[in-house]
Order: sequence, then C-alpha cells, then structure tokens
Amino acid sequence: MRDPKLIISEIKDLLDELSTSFGVKSIQDKTTNKPSRSTNSPKGALGAINILIEEKFFDTPKEISTILEKLKEIGHYHRSTAIAMNLLNLTKRRILNRFKNKETKNWEYVIRK
Repeated sequence: MRDPKLIISEIKDLLDELSTSFGVKSIQDKTTNKPSRSTNSPKGALGAINILIEEKFFDTPKEISTILEKLKEIGHYHRSTAIAMNLLNLTKRRILNRFKNKETKNWEYVIRK
C-alpha cells in the first residue's frame, strides 16, 4: 500500500497545476501556511506550449509537426497526442485560433488577436 502522505502530496501538486492552468492562485498548504511546491506556471505539455506563446511563436500559423519540432529544440519532449489535446483546449479557451490548411489538410494554430 502507498504512503498516504505521499498520495496527499501528489494530489496537492495536481490541484496546484490545475488551478494555475486556469489562472487561479495556487492552493495553500493549510497545515503550514506556506505555498505548495508548485510554481505559478503550468507543467507538462501545457507549460511547454505556454512557453512558446510567451516567445511569440504562434504569431504566424504553425502545424503540430512544427510545434513538436520547436518543443524538442528547447528540450521539451511530449507525445503528439498530449500537445494536440492541449492545443485544442487552448483553442476552446479562445487563446489560440485553428484552421485547416487548404494545401496540406492539416490544422494550423495561431495566437488569437
């Protein structure tokens, strides 16, 4: 059986990651009144995409293959399905726009202006 304290710590980290991805302040550890270990920026595939958004990478339309290449260049290795899911979520949250390229028939993503 897993250590309950470890499970609680993992749940807190996941809640912090979820809250920061929606722009909510991180959840405080009630027992010590200190912020939890998680930083204010999302981790994983969403955090990697946010880095590209901050660097103005999406000022011009980009296909998923180009996005994956750029992420690998900066040291972020994620599955294409994870990147695609987060790009779609950012599109639904109206941060990115997506459209189908008429020539390649692939989706392209660009920052919403």
